[in-house]
Amino acid sequence: MLSPREPRKAFLSMHVLSPVLVASALATMSVPVHALDAWTVGVERGLPTYALISEAGEVRLVCDPDRVFGPTSNGSLVVRFEKDAAPDMVVVLAKSGEQARLPLKNGVAAQASAEAVDWAKMVATFRAGGEFALVTSADSLTFETAPLPELACE
Repeated sequence: MLSPREPRKAFLSMHVLSPVLVASALATMSVPVHALDAWTVGVERGLPTYALISEAGEVRLVCDPDRVFGPTSNGSLVVRFEKDAAPDMVVVLAKSGEQARLPLKNGVAAQASAEAVDWAKMVATFRAGGEFALVTSADSLTFETAPLPELACE
């Protein structure tokens, strides 16, 4: 015949775990919430613009969804890094692992000279939001944003 477990041990273990659970719950609630980086949305020369600015640099995306300046895609990505004044390539890295390589000339990646697949990956990364980075050979910028579903920059 099996002997029943001693109720005191179970009761004692529940008391020992309870303060630990309460303390961890309180610690989790007291952790400050990280604010998301906010896109500044505007219009320049009739074109929608999206900007992210930090102490380490800035990113500005100019779109031409209505083909105002010609029949071809005419968007541009302008980047400024604190430590890398003249990069010739920037890689947009999404937290999911997706990458977009964009050639730069004077800090500007033109949609017309970028690979269409890479431009689309960059737009998808910005549209989805979340954490992403822009990386050069000498510097990087990291942002975490809310989704930007209205971004039309294909």
